[in-house]
Amino acid sequence: MISQALLILALSALSSATPFLAEFSRFSGSELVGRTSCGTSGPQTCHNTTAQSNLCCFEAPGGQIVQVQFWDTNPSTGPTNSWTIHGLWPDHCETLCDGTYDSNCDASRNYASITQVLQNNGKTSLLTYMNQYWVDINGDNESFWEHEWSKHGTCMSTIKPTCLPAGSTTGADAAYYFQRAVDTFQNLPTYQYLSAVGITPSTSNTYTYTTLANAIKASTQRF
Repeated sequence: MISQALLILALSALSSATPFLAEFSRFSGSELVGRTSCGTSGPQTCHNTTAQSNLCCFEAPGGQIVQVQFWDTNPSTGPTNSWTIHGLWPDHCETLCDGTYDSNCDASRNYASITQVLQNNGKTSLLTYMNQYWVDINGDNESFWEHEWSKHGTCMSTIKPTCLPAGSTTGADAAYYFQRAVDTFQNLPTYQYLSAVGITPSTSNTYTYTTLANAIKASTQRF
């Protein structure tokens, strides 16, 4: 049984040939445009069996992008009518499919202030949203964001600096990562999916995994 008091939703989506560059622009309409023209067709990483040379357009070695949504109760954090964002990262679906993933891939790209990085890249509205929906249980949002970027964002092959436009602002890779994580969260309104069928946070009610999964699967066809 899964208690709604401490529910973690891990939502997976098969990454196409371009999980961050073309898809990023499609979801956000951002001014950040990748140096490489990827398109939206091509092999899906979780089903691909051939070697790919252009990793700016192909997420590797992690083949499945996982977006995790969270609900904190002690203390309560975030809005009362939504999950919050935990993170976004690539699992090793392409090679192992065992739930493992690379982490902390490039310490040289760890940034001391994600807030400053987002401001420098013109992402003030994104920053405002993150301060509401991507919050730390101890109130230290900045530290939480720095951790998620250094642990997971630096492992995304499609947003390495060599894949970004020439002359990009410092931290543009992290700006891509946080915008894409938020875009994904906004396009997966799972709180609404579940509440529509009467599944809401509770310290007493419990639900099976099957109940939760079926509710989300059914709701994606209605919203």
